[in-house]
Amino acid sequence: MDGALLSVEHVSVYYHTPQGETEAVRDLSFQVRKGEFVAVVGPSGCGKTTMLSLIMGLNPPSKGQVRFPLGPCPMGYMLQRDNLLEWRTLEKNAVLGLEVQHRLTDASRERTVALLRKYGLGDFLSHRPSQLSGGMRQKAALIRTLALAPELLLLDEPFSALDYQTRLTLADEVFAIIRQEGKTALLVTHDIGEAVSMADRVLIFSDRPATLKREIILDFPKDMTPLIRREEPAFQEYFAAIWKEMQQ
Repeated sequence: MDGALLSVEHVSVYYHTPQGETEAVRDLSFQVRKGEFVAVVGPSGCGKTTMLSLIMGLNPPSKGQVRFPLGPCPMGYMLQRDNLLEWRTLEKNAVLGLEVQHRLTDASRERTVALLRKYGLGDFLSHRPSQLSGGMRQKAALIRTLALAPELLLLDEPFSALDYQTRLTLADEVFAIIRQEGKTALLVTHDIGEAVSMADRVLIFSDRPATLKREIILDFPKDMTPLIRREEPAFQEYFAAIWKEMQQ
C-alpha cells in the first residue's frame, strides 16, 4: 500500500429542515489506502450513503474535510441497480459513460469491449439487458464503470437486488475483477458476510448520526476469494465480532 488515496477528516453533516437541524454524520475520520478494499457496515439509515455522496463531492461536509492526498482521484460509482438502458445493446450500455463524458474513441471502445470479453460477456455484446441474467447485468454495470478508468470504486450495496446464490457468485467475480484491474474499492453494505468475505478492513458505523465505532482488519491471504473465505474458521469469528459490535 503506497499511502492514503482517500482521507476523511473529522467530518460532520447537518441537514436543515422545517422541523429543525438533523445531524447525519458526527466527527467521522478514516482513510482508504491505494490498492485497498474497505467495507463499511452499519444500521440502515445510519449515513453510509451520505458518506459516499461526500466523497463524490455531491454534498459538502458541514465540518471537516474530504481529501485525496495523492492528488486528483477519478472515481466510479456502482449503484444498487444496474440502470442499463433496454434500448441499447450490452456493448452500447458499457460505453455509455464514455459517451456522456465525450471520451468515446475507437481506442476507448476497444478497451471496453476487451474488458467485456475478458470477464465473460463477449458472447453477449449485441444482447439487450432483458436478455441477460441479474448477475450479468451487474457485471456489465461494473465494466461500464471501469471503462472510465477510475482509481477509486465506490460500491453502494451493489448486490442487494440479487438472489442469494447470484450474490455469492457475483461477489466472487467482482472481487476478482477489482483485484486484477488493481483498483481501490470502498464497499457500503448491510451484509456482514459480504463485508468479511471481500474486504481487507471493515469499518463499523454507529446508528445515526454516523460515527466510526470500530475498525476490524481482516487477516486473510490477499488472493483468497470470497467463497473460500466463507469456509474459513476466521470468517465466523470476524462475523460474530462485527455482529456483536453492531448490536451494542
